Amino acid sequence: ATASSEAVAVARKLNWQGHVAGTRKTTPGDFRIVEKYGLLVGGAATHRLDLSQMVMLKDNHIWSAGSITDAVKLAKKAAGFSQKIEVECQSLEEAQEAASAGADIVMLDNFEPAQLKAD
Repeated sequence: ATASSEAVAVARKLNWQGHVAGTRKTTPGDFRIVEKYGLLVGGAATHRLDLSQMVMLKDNHIWSAGSITDAVKLAKKAAGFSQKIEVECQSLEEAQEAASAGADIVMLDNFEPAQLKAD
């Protein structure tokens, strides 16, 4: 909860418009619920509890489809209207393509803080 609260405070101080969210990857077993609770108490969101909660397109899915745009189209067709589509992006160009393609969530994977500043 403390780390979550500190991350949210930094984001607010910088007027960041995104969401601070914790990963699905937690300590195995019953401790998962405690870790997720800590995120929420600290003011962050939980990303997803398990793989069934949304479609997440990673680099291998994008490669297989040929592009981010095509991967999002295929995922939307397969998942239906009720499932959110998230795209894991390695660059700002990928993030822009994912947003333009209609991804519900654009994850900026392993970005440095300086990369998240508006120009």
